[in-house]
This record gives sequence, structure tokens and C-alpha cells, in this order.
Amino acid sequence: MSNPFLILSDSSSTSTNPYSTASSKVVSIDNDSSSSSSSSTTNIYKDILEDILLCTIDEQPSSSLIYLAELAIELPENFDKNFIDQALFERLHMIDPSSQLLTSITKKSTIRNDINMITENRCIHYLVGCYQRLLRQRNHFKLVFEDIRKLFIDHTKTAISLPDLYDGQDLSKQWLELLIDGQENPLLYEYIDCINNDFLSEITDEIENLYNFVFRYIYKMIQPLDYFSTELITYIGVLKYLAKWPALVRIIFRLSHPKTTSNRSIQHPFGQSGGGRAFEDTLIGSLLSKSCLPSLPGKPYLFFEKPKVMTEHDVDLTSKTMWQPMRTYQQNLSDLFLAFVKNGDVRNDILKWIGDCLIENRGKNKEWSSHNPLTAYLYVSDGFLLNLNFILLNFARPFSEPYSPKLLKINPIYAISQNENVHLKDLYKDTPMIVRD
Repeated sequence: MSNPFLILSDSSSTSTNPYSTASSKVVSIDNDSSSSSSSSTTNIYKDILEDILLCTIDEQPSSSLIYLAELAIELPENFDKNFIDQALFERLHMIDPSSQLLTSITKKSTIRNDINMITENRCIHYLVGCYQRLLRQRNHFKLVFEDIRKLFIDHTKTAISLPDLYDGQDLSKQWLELLIDGQENPLLYEYIDCINNDFLSEITDEIENLYNFVFRYIYKMIQPLDYFSTELITYIGVLKYLAKWPALVRIIFRLSHPKTTSNRSIQHPFGQSGGGRAFEDTLIGSLLSKSCLPSLPGKPYLFFEKPKVMTEHDVDLTSKTMWQPMRTYQQNLSDLFLAFVKNGDVRNDILKWIGDCLIENRGKNKEWSSHNPLTAYLYVSDGFLLNLNFILLNFARPFSEPYSPKLLKINPIYAISQNENVHLKDLYKDTPMIVRD
């Protein structure tokens, strides 16, 4: 069975990658090569098939492996990179790999973890597993390392570009699982770097769709989490890692703007939120809204639900329990936004989002807003604005330190500017502390 998608892989690519060696050698099979050299090359590719792909073409393997029946029937004359490519294609398109599992005739038992790894049927998880096994044995396969490594990258890119080939598999969910696991496994982030660097240089609809679903998954998963949840910090870590790609930051803030209504799933008692409140019902807004304060009237407080029956010791202990994780969470939020704005290509998108958010929620600082409970459904919560203020104060710190040379970078007439290009529009309409003549 030939691989009809082999043409999608550009084997002649000379793009730089983090795994290239000083002298990259490619194994080739020359008609005039000695039989010993040919045998050695064959053994290398057979080792890759069994040790890296965890597959076999032998009906009686020495260890538990997945049997590739079609490849065994159509054995090529020479074992080369195309042989591994065909093996990958057959393995990835198996509906149930466990049905082709051949148990070792020498090893009486195989631990369950090994079986799960051998029979892995999730496309991206299987490819990244092969990738890691190859890296661990790169010295053994150094002659063909670059060729085989690129095969795994190319098959991953093909899966992302043509997700219909893997009908029934949620590739965006698999990709998110990879991003989460990567925080404890640097090899996974190296693998993701290779894919992102190739795809995001000129963003395509396929990679944009993948990350649209990834960010919507994150939005959905963080809804029930409180600010002291370690799982929430994990998702912030994923976003912080992805912040180095401008295209992804742009997608995040586009999805987090109320004009993109398709990313909101929460329905409030008075209908879908609009105006300033709509900023809270987005990915970035949801992160900012995590607080010890309730986000809506009627919701319980996380702490001090019955303060009158608490002793002074209980109040003090609860305060420490509440504030320490709150400070940690706010610092993580601040670090995330700092990672965003450090990316000069998308800084304008971020500042525009902040400016639009403050403008749409301007009514919250009016005196009448505190007397009308319905305004809670019109504007973002107190916790949201406290977190945003913490972030903005951290941004301002380098400019506000005594004798800081950065003070001279502050434009004193920004607050009265009527230029339409500023991020915080109509600021000049607010009541100033010093009346301008």
C-alpha cells in the first residue's frame, strides 16, 4: 500500500531545526555498495521500525509489537526512509492497533504501560512518542536521525493540514494535552516548536482552526476552576508558552473580544451578556475574573461566608489562606500579560483590547451603578478590574520608580488627547483632578 500523501512532505527542505548536527549524514543505498554496508543499513531501518515505531513485519517478533500486514506483503527490495514512511502511514491509519498486536514469544509478559504505548491509537500522541524514542536513541541512529525526525514532523503537519484523514480523532484536544504535558517534559515543547515554527511563519486556515479549538477548550476547562487551582496555573503556563508566536497571541485576543461572539458559551439570567460584561465571558476575561470575590450578585463568597460566627484566630487564618494564593495567581496573570506585550508585533492588539474593555466598562465607576443590582450584568466584576489594575500597575512600575530615566517616556498630554488613534479613547471627557484652562 503506497502513501498517497508522501508528496506533502518536502524532503529537500533545508530549514534550520534545533536538532541538526554539525555534519548531517543521510543514509543512501548505492547499487555499488558492499553487501555488508547494505545489510548494516537494512538493520538500521529495521531497528527503527521495531524500536521507534514499535511495529514489525515478522509474524514471530522477539518483543510485543504491532504487525504491519500490508507492508509485510509488499516488502521493498531496499529498506530506506520510504520504507519507514510507508510503515508510519499504515500504522497511523489503523482503526484498532490492538487487533494487530503480536505478543512476544520470548517475553512471557509485558507491563500494561508498555501495551498502552505500543497500541496507542491517537495520531499525535503516537507520533510524539516515536519522536521521543528517536531522540533517546539518536546516537544509535545518527546516520539517519535527521531524515527520520523530519518524517515524524511531516506526518504531524499532514495530520493538522488534513484532519479528515483521522476521522473520529479530536486533534485539537490531543494538541492541548501535548501542550499541558510539555510543561514537565521539555522534549514535547521542542517537538511543538518544530511544528509551530513551520506552520506559523505564514499562518494557514488549518493551523488557525486547530488553535481556535485549542483556545476554546481552554476557555471551557477554566470555567469551573477557582484562582487557587493548580490546574488553572497550568493553563496559564500553556498560554505563556504560546505567547512567543505573534499569530497565536493575535488569535487569543481576537477570540477574547466581544465582537467575536462565537467564543462565548455562558448564558446569564438576563440573557447573553453585552456591553462591558461581555469582556468577562471570553478566554482572557475569564482568567481576569478569577477572584475571592463573587462574579455576580447572589453567588456565595469563597471565604468569610459567615464572618460573625468566626473567631479572631479563624479570621486571621482564613485571610492568610485567601491572600497568599491570590497574590500568586495575580503574579502569574501579570507574567502572562508581560509575555504578551513583549511581543512587539501584537502589542497594539493587546493595548486595544485593554482600552476597549475600560471604555465599555466606564459606567461602573458612576455613583448610580452601586445602587442598581442589575448593573452587575452590564459590567465586569470587581475581581476582574482588581486583577486588571494589578497587571497595569506592574506595567507602570518601571516608569514610576524614583529618579527612573523612563519617566521621560511618559507623555503628559495623553490624558487630554483627542486623537482617535490612542488606545483609551475619550479619556479627555472624564473629570480631571486639575482643571485645564
